[in-house]
Amino acid sequence: MNTLTKGISMFLLSVLIMALLITTALAFMLGFTHPLPWVLIAILIIIPYLHEKMLNRQRIKWQDDMSIGLQLIDEDHKILINLINELQTATQYKVDNTKIDAIMQRLISYTKYHFDREEFLMRNNNYPDYRNHKKLHEQMIEKMAACMDKYKNDPEHTIDDTLNFLKPWLINHIKGNDREYIPYLKNMDLSGHEHKI
Repeated sequence: MNTLTKGISMFLLSVLIMALLITTALAFMLGFTHPLPWVLIAILIIIPYLHEKMLNRQRIKWQDDMSIGLQLIDEDHKILINLINELQTATQYKVDNTKIDAIMQRLISYTKYHFDREEFLMRNNNYPDYRNHKKLHEQMIEKMAACMDKYKNDPEHTIDDTLNFLKPWLINHIKGNDREYIPYLKNMDLSGHEHKI
């Protein structure tokens, strides 16, 4: 949903709430015992809940089948999911572009950090398909950098494309490619691999 569509949706939601508030106030002229104003109040209470529920459907939720069985990697994946969800929320509530830019920078930075840790573990454990997995990581970083560049030039239209790319890519990578190296990881020692985000 592009920014214009989001703006129109928020405007229509605001108009609906305002109309319900006015209608509720007028309905009380029928008396406090009349059911109409109370029904309208119930609708007013339900609208924000339903709106939030609809927004939550667009966020990624951690599920047990996403776990690859290594707490270190699972925690990294959860952080990446939270960053993508933070980006989703920022775009839904039309947060300032500098805030969105900062979230995207953190997302890219943490993705690089996570990939670096995975690659260190793969190298340390002589994972035979290391080069191909590393290539997937490099392609992802390139795509994210391209999304960031496009976002700087056209924030209105790029952010949804970025989210539509990031969400399925991460889920597919976690449930697919990352499971392939797990049987090879015997040595989980990250000492000597200090890395700051």
